[in-house]
Amino acid sequence: MDDHVIYGLDSLPAEARGGVLTIGNFDGVHVGHMRIIALARRLADAGHLPVVAMTFEPPPDLVIRPQDAPQRITPPDQKARLLREAGVDWVVFAATTRQLLSLEADEFIRQVMLAFVAPLHVVEGRNFFFGRERSGNIDTLQAAGRQGDFEVHVVEPVTVQLPDGASRVCSTLIRNIVAAGQVDLAARCLGRPFALYGSVVAGHGRGRSMRYPTANIEPIEQVIPADGIYAGWADVGDTTYVAAISIGSQPTFSPARRTIEAHLLDVDEDFYGRSMALRFVARLRRQRQFDGAESLAAQITKDIDRVREICRQGV
Repeated sequence: MDDHVIYGLDSLPAEARGGVLTIGNFDGVHVGHMRIIALARRLADAGHLPVVAMTFEPPPDLVIRPQDAPQRITPPDQKARLLREAGVDWVVFAATTRQLLSLEADEFIRQVMLAFVAPLHVVEGRNFFFGRERSGNIDTLQAAGRQGDFEVHVVEPVTVQLPDGASRVCSTLIRNIVAAGQVDLAARCLGRPFALYGSVVAGHGRGRSMRYPTANIEPIEQVIPADGIYAGWADVGDTTYVAAISIGSQPTFSPARRTIEAHLLDVDEDFYGRSMALRFVARLRRQRQFDGAESLAAQITKDIDRVREICRQGV
């Protein structure tokens, strides 16, 4: 466990105070977030200061509108890992309570930012909002900075070129892209392949009967790519395998609940009960119904050849 990942503002150590602070949900830790963290890191290095990233657990939307909250791109522990790898010294998860969400913008600055972190610098994106009903914005923060002891640095958003034009990278865009199965575009926005995290559970065993055993994944609460066949990678512990990934309801057989299963190429090992991360590189095709197991197995052979080629190229 990383002792620089803190749960609860009260647990933030003294050495995390007086540095560079950035606040946000950071879902996905995408290229826009990375730009913010890069500036925070430069400011910290110049002044020999710590970088603190404050995020919230559960995400505020789960508290405000639990029945209509967006699914996560990245689970909390993976989010913390990505933030640390990006250059953050301390990740603090503030407990998202009704009381916290009811704070007016100026109260949030005094009672949360200054009371617990007392930053010298605050780095945020142009579209930063905070406080009750998102009443505070970057102008509010800059005005408070001029009255207090911290300096506000504004980072412009990152745009990426997508098939329908340039788009500002944000977590909502990435969720929509992933849900549509456009994992190659998601990787462009994330700066790395989209990954699903979960545990390997027992399946129906149909893959093994066709000589293509699969690891069935029970994912953590995340947005799931559209049904289809994907090329990607499977990480189990410190080992990475090339993987042909299937998402869907197995239409060739009887209708079933939606499953996520991965055939790890050139591997015949039992992964039941182990944690696995599936990193999606490219979508090969939609799921479709075949005449039977034999024709499905023939298509799987072709899919695996394509997966091998794509991953060999490092796409």
